[in-house]
Amino acid sequence: MTFRLRLLLLYCFCIPAFALAQASFTVKGSVKGEDGQVLAGVSVREVGTKNGTTTDASGNFSLRVASGDVSLEFSYVGFVHQRVKLNGRQELAIGLRNDLSNGALKDVVVVGVQTQSRKTTTAAISSVSGKAIENLPSPSFDNLLQGRVPGMDVQVTSGEPGVSPSITVRGNTRVSQSVGNLDQAHALSGPLYVIDGVPVNPEDISYNQDAAGTSTGTDFLAGINVNDIESIDVQKDAAATAAWGSRGANGVVYIKTKRGRSSKPEFYVNLYGGVVEEPKLLPTVTGTAERAQKLGLLQTYGSYNNFSNLPQLLTDSVNPYFNNATDWQGLFYRNAAVKNADLSISAANELVSYRVSMNYYDEQGTIKDFDFKRYSVRGNFDFRLSPKLNSQFVVSMSHSDRQRGAKLSNSDNNTPFNVNNGNLPSSFFGLNGFDSANYLGLSSDLRNQNTNDWYSGSMTLNYDVLKGLRLTTQGSVSASLSNKDYFRPSNQNALEAQQGTSQPSYAESDANSYVEYFVSNALNYAHTFNAGKHAHHLVVTGTQQFNEDISKITSASGYNVPSNGIQVVSGIPQQYLTASSDYQSSAILSFAGQVQYDYDTRYIVYVADRADASSRFGSDSKWGKFPSAGVGWILSDEPYLQGIKPYVNYLKLRASYGLSGQQSLDYYAPYNSYTVNGTYGGSTGISPSFNNGLTKNDLTWSRTYQKDLGLEFQLLNGRVYAMADIYDKTTEGDYFTFNLPFFTGYNQITFNGNDLWVDNRGLDLSLTGHILPEHSKFHWTSTLNLSFNKNVIAKLPNNNRTFEIDDYYGVGRIYAVGQPIYEMFQMKYAGVYNTASQIPVNPITGQRLTYFKGYYPVQPGYPIWIDQNHDYDVWSGENNGDNYGDRIPSGNPNPKYTGGFINDFSYKNFTLSVISVFCGKRDIVNIYKQSQIADVFSFPSGSYSSTANAMAANWLPNLSSLNYWVPSQASKNGGSYNASFPALNPYGPNFYQFLPFSTMFNENGAYFKVKSIILAYTLPNSWTDKLKITRARIYGTVDNVYTFTHATVPDPEAVNELGIYTGGNYPVPHKFTFGVDVTF
Repeated sequence: MTFRLRLLLLYCFCIPAFALAQASFTVKGSVKGEDGQVLAGVSVREVGTKNGTTTDASGNFSLRVASGDVSLEFSYVGFVHQRVKLNGRQELAIGLRNDLSNGALKDVVVVGVQTQSRKTTTAAISSVSGKAIENLPSPSFDNLLQGRVPGMDVQVTSGEPGVSPSITVRGNTRVSQSVGNLDQAHALSGPLYVIDGVPVNPEDISYNQDAAGTSTGTDFLAGINVNDIESIDVQKDAAATAAWGSRGANGVVYIKTKRGRSSKPEFYVNLYGGVVEEPKLLPTVTGTAERAQKLGLLQTYGSYNNFSNLPQLLTDSVNPYFNNATDWQGLFYRNAAVKNADLSISAANELVSYRVSMNYYDEQGTIKDFDFKRYSVRGNFDFRLSPKLNSQFVVSMSHSDRQRGAKLSNSDNNTPFNVNNGNLPSSFFGLNGFDSANYLGLSSDLRNQNTNDWYSGSMTLNYDVLKGLRLTTQGSVSASLSNKDYFRPSNQNALEAQQGTSQPSYAESDANSYVEYFVSNALNYAHTFNAGKHAHHLVVTGTQQFNEDISKITSASGYNVPSNGIQVVSGIPQQYLTASSDYQSSAILSFAGQVQYDYDTRYIVYVADRADASSRFGSDSKWGKFPSAGVGWILSDEPYLQGIKPYVNYLKLRASYGLSGQQSLDYYAPYNSYTVNGTYGGSTGISPSFNNGLTKNDLTWSRTYQKDLGLEFQLLNGRVYAMADIYDKTTEGDYFTFNLPFFTGYNQITFNGNDLWVDNRGLDLSLTGHILPEHSKFHWTSTLNLSFNKNVIAKLPNNNRTFEIDDYYGVGRIYAVGQPIYEMFQMKYAGVYNTASQIPVNPITGQRLTYFKGYYPVQPGYPIWIDQNHDYDVWSGENNGDNYGDRIPSGNPNPKYTGGFINDFSYKNFTLSVISVFCGKRDIVNIYKQSQIADVFSFPSGSYSSTANAMAANWLPNLSSLNYWVPSQASKNGGSYNASFPALNPYGPNFYQFLPFSTMFNENGAYFKVKSIILAYTLPNSWTDKLKITRARIYGTVDNVYTFTHATVPDPEAVNELGIYTGGNYPVPHKFTFGVDVTF
């Protein structure tokens, strides 16, 4: 009986256990993204319970659930959450789709020191994921942002490895202190960079070095490995940038680097290499074709006496010294190589996470003797020290070595020899080994070595004082050390020797250091009131920050180095030796407050205020206050709009207004300075520095006011996402320099009163869509980024007085209210006069139209310059005060619109990305073509005794494609003959008709460029499992694929901010790379 009772009880206990065993089972699976890459760390949760797990480094998971009828929810930052009902299945293959509504595969953004959810932020922020730019062959990430961020204009004007692009956010806000000083204008308009919470301003680093002529010219951001970046947030409106006060007026680029996430140590290796192709060169003529071209011009316009005295260089075609066909451009270019290696290890658990990475990047230049190498190490460490205390440590180091090629002049040791500038000898001259070495540079003798070292260390402590109250303290030290060593031996002067301008050997050594200290203390309080359906969320943040930077420069240089074997500044006679050193420091003290409130995550209000005190201003103007505010409304969460939810999934309206500022780049702008200028009677001589100009002690912050109205929406269950912003941005109190009369004792004065305003108004638009249905095996995601900007001067000093300055290239620039910055000011060119009957005649005097105050009566073959003031004389009005002659506003170098068009395709394990960029209407001046045509009119000088001698010795362009005016064509075709350029008459009057004071060489610089194509294949799991690795991918890229343009320049992007194409910029090359990345 007892045995039967025990058996019955055992049976009763076994029934529910058996039933439970029958009902519960284990489900396994894998999770991937749209591109076929596995996703580690995805949250997998049984709906309605706390039962869950996460995917491992291979994207796999295993979870025991209650029954086969439950649903699982998969969630991962930056991807659309997905629920899947099991329906008895025990194996799942999940594909998560990118969440377009966050714009950057992120759920949060950082505004100042406050972290905000993307849904509730009121700021205009565009994001780029690290995956979007990884493995692209570029030494720095700033080049790769081109076309990816609406409102950010990135122009890659040079293909030299390690050189920074030109970047502006929402328009150019600054007028250069002197037209042609683009380095300063560019610096004042550049954005602030924040790397893992530490603000860094590259312009502060380079400004003093540029002014002293000691800069290496290397892009500071080239020290950051592209594959270390997890995400980039570009903050554009005042609600985001004002939180950075004086440093955010031109936008903020917030960079977050990768950290450890995998529960097991994860090793990552990435290798790629490839070819950098010799760029497309401008067409030219050599040898027999060049001789025929020059003789044709001389024969057309010369007299018998001219033609009977031609130089031997043109007539003796059998002479081996004069019958060559030297391709001068080809001498300097080459096909080059690029290679890159990345290695990282990372892991994470509840107490510690880490990621350590190393990188080696090596790119040869397509111009000989140009190379760039970088070595970098970065370590990110996170520690949970206690339930209330955690810390983060970031350590990074990089070393770059940039070799630059030979130059043929000592005038500017920062600029390489302009092999494209057209001022080269004729192809008739042959080169022996000695001459070739002199032109190209002996690598064993010439040095142009530029090294940069960047070190950074930061520590952050987060302490939870009370529930919802957190204290965050951050401290960092960043150091940039650069050295430039230049040596040019005396045998590098072949061209100068030919021109009679040879100079002795020269050596220069420069050492620069820039150290920045940053301390931040923030107290953050977050609380939810009435938690539930109608909750009130409040976040209050108070911040105190201190920033100090110290700049040191030491430079030594001299001529007549004793021997070419001594390639340093040593043994130089004292009279040829120059040495100097400089020390500067500045500091900013800041206090800020931020408050964000939302009701029901539907109605959002954000208010911030910041006060900065800068040592770069006088005692009465140190402080600047920068308030901002924003509001947001999530319309799609309104109860009365739930009917449109199946079609309009997300709809948000936001607006912001705020003030941000900027300090002077000059550390001691409001202070008069002294110059130490040698010794007198054994004592050091000190005098006022008149050349630095007269200072004003009331110099203060320049201010930028910005209004923004934004709209975000998501349609068709996440298939379409768009973000649009219209903005109005006004900068006032810009720093500007005017020349002073000589009798004042000073040459200039700098001020920034309320007399100079610049307005930028525009539209930023980003539209992303999944073109094909979700269930399709083939995926196609397309993104269009578009930015319209209108830039005008709104106010000028002296009661809005208009003034004009000629730039360095001879193009006039007018500064007038209502005109854009750097508006061109030229005489209008309208073709060529074919016959005498076409030339206007003064009805009063009966005289033909004249040029330049009657000196040149117009004849057939002359340019048609429009007589704007109808006085029957056309001139430029130069050197005549406010008399501008017949010049008019003639061209805007600022792009009307810019953008990018990005298409991502995937099929099974294959992915293809095509990135294109474009620039809308803008006016450029082809100075390269202008200077080459002007060479036809070389004046006899030096060893050139005649026009024919001068022309014979110089290199000319291929004139057959220029459509210039020819008398025989004019007489044959009469009024129907339309030449593009006037007569090229080397014996005719030279009234500078081919100089750029007219619009003769103006062109439309718009372009559409297929920038990059990336094709990749991810190995299937069945292969990686056999290879005992987590993931492997092979890929190939083509960079700078093709450019569509109507401009006649080789690359319309290679123009400066003034819209000038000189042909002297380092050309942007084509790159072809192949690589593999492996995770295990």
